[in-house]
Amino acid sequence: MKILIIEDDPMVRLINHKFLDRITQLASATVTECESAVAALDLADLDEYALILLDMYLPQVSGTEFLAELLKRQLHPQVIMMTAANDQQTLKEAVNYGVLDFLIKPFSFDRFEQAIAKFTRLQVVDDKHTVSQTDLDSLFQGATATMQPETSHDLPKGLAKLSLQRIVQTLRQFDSEFSNQDVADQTGLSRVSTKKYVDFLTEIGFLGSRIVYQNSGRPLTKFRVDGQGEATLNEYLS
Repeated sequence: MKILIIEDDPMVRLINHKFLDRITQLASATVTECESAVAALDLADLDEYALILLDMYLPQVSGTEFLAELLKRQLHPQVIMMTAANDQQTLKEAVNYGVLDFLIKPFSFDRFEQAIAKFTRLQVVDDKHTVSQTDLDSLFQGATATMQPETSHDLPKGLAKLSLQRIVQTLRQFDSEFSNQDVADQTGLSRVSTKKYVDFLTEIGFLGSRIVYQNSGRPLTKFRVDGQGEATLNEYLS
């Protein structure tokens, strides 16, 4: 199996590659990296890739323009869109092109793993001559097709309820966007510790995020209390 990463930021490419390396089911996969869609379109074996991890904002040719070119060439790999763009139009375009999943940066390994799980379930169905309802339920419903809904809402390993309550209380006091460093400064905790909680709160939808570029050119993730994940958060805090 061949997997292609198309991302212009070398650090993000490295992270994506390392995430792939942690997926046991992809241990035998061959991973290729491209810094632009232009370079990817020039690959002689482009038609052999089963999965493409695609950034939206790329030099010269954007992610959606790349998808349009794939359709023009009648190539249909599975695509997971990975981007800092979280506007409705971008999401709509990605869905219209049939992407398998859409990850908004920064995303956790757990969320990345969920996206890859969709791909691996699809591969299992593709390998069968006939499919059952159970196969289809697994593909379209994921783990919920074979598991009962969880009644407990335990925090992910490494997170504590008291620390989460403390951090959430601090976040509610911010009147504008903030960084992980701001959270660490206000709580007195280390950046490593607060990042775990900020990532978790982003994953459940309590925080929104965007990437801004500083004068030095280095990216900085800014967060804001979105509130859409309020109900989910309360399930962990109750």
